[in-house]
Amino acid sequence: MSLVDQMLGEGAVADLSVWKNKITSGITLVMATLIWFQFEIMETEPVPFLCSILLLLRLLLFIWVKYGHHLFTWMPPTPEELQQEDSPVRALLSEIEGLLLMLYEIAYGEDIKTFIWAILYVAIIYTIGSYINLLTIFYICLVCLLTIPVMYLQYQEVVDDFIGEVSEMKNKTLQLLNCRATKKKKKLY
Repeated sequence: MSLVDQMLGEGAVADLSVWKNKITSGITLVMATLIWFQFEIMETEPVPFLCSILLLLRLLLFIWVKYGHHLFTWMPPTPEELQQEDSPVRALLSEIEGLLLMLYEIAYGEDIKTFIWAILYVAIIYTIGSYINLLTIFYICLVCLLTIPVMYLQYQEVVDDFIGEVSEMKNKTLQLLNCRATKKKKKLY
């Protein structure tokens, strides 16, 4: 098992990152690039754009419900089907509720260490976000997630050799600095 497999584990994100299904990974990268291009380069405002998409989806759903039985064999779920216990919508809402409850518990301040770490992470994101747009940060993270594991798997020996050389140089430099510091410390005493 390679280092990338150990770090990513198993699941859909790991499969996407190592390009096991090239079509899915390619579509993800192309869609992320198109979304980034739409909002950053074309300077589209997100709220009107999302509202237009929601209106279009609402219109398509209406047409599908009213006239879809002539064109499609599968009909969309009814509101009663969405309110069932095993509904995917219900599962999604319960996941969101769990995340909001976790954020509330962190903000409540019971665990001070987690509270401080949360504040630190938000401050780091705020500092980076003041220089780079959030969408660009997400895009850079996605491109790195989709390219670095594949490049490492392809050039694993070269990367491991390079990291070994850098580690040796770091250790030699630290030993040199440690020797110089102890010599200066001895001179002071």
